[in-house]
Amino acid sequence: MEILINLLENTANYLKPAEIWTRVFSNKELQNTIIVEYIQQDQLFEKGVDEDGNVIGYYSAVTENFYNPMKKAGEHYTLLDTGDFYRSMVFIFGKDFFEIDADPIKQNDNLFEKYGEGIIGLTEESKEKLRLELLERYEKEVRTILFGY
Repeated sequence: MEILINLLENTANYLKPAEIWTRVFSNKELQNTIIVEYIQQDQLFEKGVDEDGNVIGYYSAVTENFYNPMKKAGEHYTLLDTGDFYRSMVFIFGKDFFEIDADPIKQNDNLFEKYGEGIIGLTEESKEKLRLELLERYEKEVRTILFGY
């Protein structure tokens, strides 16, 4: 009986929600692949939107004809150009927060000043996908702690 009580007490120590969230958010795949990819792929590349879902801008005929024929007039900005901005995105995880940061200085432009810091924020759609992902990972972490799988 004493062994069972000790086991339950030890397990209870590992089931503290803050500790489980720390374990979930410490996962590099979650940080760098899933969350950052929501911003880069789903929001910027596919839709060209900021965290409010607003399109950042559209390429003009002048851009297409004189500067870069790969950028078609009427298509949304992707902010991908050289890839430097995307590569600069980092996931920062603190005790009770997380955020995405990036180096906004590209060529002679500050992308945050030009388009707002919301270009690296999550849209409501991305937040909902993240909520579902986090819930699944939280439940998996609890199962791992309790049952070892």
